[in-house]
Amino acid sequence: MMTTPSIKVGIAGVGAIGSAVAKALNEGIKGFSLECVSDPKITTDFGVVNTDFATLTNRCDLVIECLPANIVPQLALAAFSANTDIIFISTAALLTYQQILEQLGKSNSRAYVPSGALCGIDGVLAMKEMGINSAQIASTKPPKGFGGAPYVTLNNIGLSNISKKTLIFEGNALEAAKGFPANVNVAATLSLAGIGAQNTRVEIWADPNAKGNMHEITVKSDYSTLTSKIENMPDPSNPKSSILAAQSIVATLRNMSSALVISQ
Repeated sequence: MMTTPSIKVGIAGVGAIGSAVAKALNEGIKGFSLECVSDPKITTDFGVVNTDFATLTNRCDLVIECLPANIVPQLALAAFSANTDIIFISTAALLTYQQILEQLGKSNSRAYVPSGALCGIDGVLAMKEMGINSAQIASTKPPKGFGGAPYVTLNNIGLSNISKKTLIFEGNALEAAKGFPANVNVAATLSLAGIGAQNTRVEIWADPNAKGNMHEITVKSDYSTLTSKIENMPDPSNPKSSILAAQSIVATLRNMSSALVISQ
């Protein structure tokens, strides 16, 4: 009986999210094998070579992006030049660096966007088929989760001084992506699935009493109203991200190789 060769997977960035995905691949995901990683600050041995973006994208059939938003365009260019497929988890970068999607359209690569720390994307995609009138998301995190965000720095927001739940940003998804590139991948994903960054409203709340990262979305059409709420524990090694983000990538991989596909 002939066996189908495993899809060779490369991971760019093996911090909190990338490490979890690498571990899952090494433990076994049907149809996929970890081929190499790329991270100059690597601290864990995953049993594969650590290389540069060009080598990673040429050696692998599929690349998983787990990078800071400002580095994503470099990986995307390398992947598209090699016509290698890519999974994006830093979806805020797709809004702030528009050349990524422009380059994607000129390549033979295919890009995948997991649901990340969000729920209800399947419903949003279905509603888009009949027309969405409005989409909004309210994200709440402990104040320390917003540390280093450009918007916080620019507006001199004293995160340590916040003593109650406080609205620190309100605007559209593009503005949110620019101001909070490490915090609003969920808002970016919602905008990509729905009515675009300019039309997706975003609220960002800092709550010192929050135990996790919470996202509430409301999407309306002429015929349906979708509301969802999910609360995820922040990753202990990266409070800007939820533990569920890594597992959404793993679920995407398992779904790609499954005989029964349940669409997100």
